Amino acid sequence: MKRFFLSIVIVLFVGCNKSDSNPNIKINIPQKLDYYERCRLLVLEENTPNQDFEFIKKDNSIDEQVIKYLGNIVTSKKDTLKILKTVHYTGIYEDSKRGNGQVRIYDSNNQLIGFYNLGSALAIPNYISDKELIFKYKNDQCNQTTKISLKDSIPKQIFIQCTKGGGDIYSLEMAK
Repeated sequence: MKRFFLSIVIVLFVGCNKSDSNPNIKINIPQKLDYYERCRLLVLEENTPNQDFEFIKKDNSIDEQVIKYLGNIVTSKKDTLKILKTVHYTGIYEDSKRGNGQVRIYDSNNQLIGFYNLGSALAIPNYISDKELIFKYKNDQCNQTTKISLKDSIPKQIFIQCTKGGGDIYSLEMAK
């Protein structure tokens, strides 16, 4: 809990920017990146798996991110993949906000490889197990579990089972 609080304090003071004024905070985040990517890199730099980090932009509308570093997957080629799951909430009022989920894949140097736009906040993976992303649905609409292997490669498309009768296909968007 202390690490989470420290991270929130860092975010409040540096706004997901690199701090030059405090030598104890060593965050290597390029300044040319947008706010959202700087926040994601801050979570990767924290290197704390399975910890939710919230980032809130104060404005006239809702703009919130919840980011979780799920951990690493070492591929059969000995490459290290770092996996983040993110939910970006937007809206005008608290009771009307909506969330969009993503799985973001980085290399061992925290360089973005690519990401899957998963649509809803409920579509994100729960955890990593045995070099697989695990998606477990237990809600009114979906009740299935899907395992996506990243052991040999990053799939260009993934199918996430929702019910026995169907699910959704998501395409990998490569980093530019």
